[in-house]
Amino acid sequence: MRTALVFLAWMAVVCAVAAWGQADPAALKPLRTAPVEKFAVNAGFRDWGPSTLAGTTILAGSPTGAGGLFAVDTVTGKLKWSHRPSFSTGTGSISTPPAVSGGTVIVPYAAAYPGAVVAVSLATGKELWRGPDPVQDAAVATYGDLAYILSKNGAFYALDLATGRERWKVVLNASRPGCASRPIVMDGTIYLTSSASAVAGDAKKPAGNYLLALDAKTGQERWRYRAEAPYVHQGVCLGQPVVTATTIYGSGESYLYAVERETGRDRWKAVEIRRTVEGRDRPVSVFGLVDAGSVLVGITMGHLIAFEKESGRTAWELAGQYTERAPSTAVAGRVLYFQGSPANQPAPAPRGTLYALDLDTRTILWSYSRKTAEANWSFGAVTPVDGGLWVDSYQALVKLQ
Repeated sequence: MRTALVFLAWMAVVCAVAAWGQADPAALKPLRTAPVEKFAVNAGFRDWGPSTLAGTTILAGSPTGAGGLFAVDTVTGKLKWSHRPSFSTGTGSISTPPAVSGGTVIVPYAAAYPGAVVAVSLATGKELWRGPDPVQDAAVATYGDLAYILSKNGAFYALDLATGRERWKVVLNASRPGCASRPIVMDGTIYLTSSASAVAGDAKKPAGNYLLALDAKTGQERWRYRAEAPYVHQGVCLGQPVVTATTIYGSGESYLYAVERETGRDRWKAVEIRRTVEGRDRPVSVFGLVDAGSVLVGITMGHLIAFEKESGRTAWELAGQYTERAPSTAVAGRVLYFQGSPANQPAPAPRGTLYALDLDTRTILWSYSRKTAEANWSFGAVTPVDGGLWVDSYQALVKLQ
């Protein structure tokens, strides 16, 4: 298994869906036939982090601090530009997706300490401004004329998109570094998961990890949600939420929840997820949760599992040995992309394998693996595009079609 997975417990929270800024996955034309490698981009380092699509440009960098941000033409595979900042602790790494608004790219650089959020030109890669410092393992988003920065150190910033000046700041949890997810902005509300301090005088809002809804203009808290479920533990992060028009779905330590987007109230009671582990019935976690139409699909205990949106009950499972530490689950149309090995395969492949599953028939359409210098090199991020997808492989960002 790739050694770069040491950082992916954090990455699995903030970028379970690696394609920030892509079109509606349900509207994308899926890749239903065996893929052909159109081109591979090699920037001289081993690991590529999560990518962001912006028109005919794909933006990605290294999550291990080797390189900076790279802009690649999605039509030709040629490098458009690179941004290579320097920090007092070395070159910044990118382990969460950049965000794009108009002609500006917001880049969440992390360094040993501190990190920084940097704005660069989408056209040229020229640095425009640097945000507040320190920012630890930031996740970013944009909305209107604001750039949002959620730091693992418990602070949430709104910066002027044009200048980088601070508009407002909300301290969610000043006591300790904690969890944070990629913010999602919809209809003037920001949705995120984060560590949050207790609310004075409200026994129902102790310190812990919450799904939060904030006003996108002011940062004022609209509601917070903490599931009433077995095994809710303050130290366990919530997964990246799935936000739809009416409902927010997500996973916790060993449960699945669904809340009304407007109110934060339970749409249905949190469902505990349990499996037989070493001969005993135990609570288990689910990773890489994605929206797949009428169901949510994730990975638990190496199995692909689908949950009914209306109830949270298990709809179906696909046994196997699927990667959950860095789940590369993604959807295009009615096709699900994921990696691992099916149960009917006698042993794991000598290198990482990517699969495409027809969500209607639950049949495997194709599998893809790439010969690499290191065995068992899995794909850390999958970004669907119309009729194809981008994957990160050993030393290469690869376009398949």
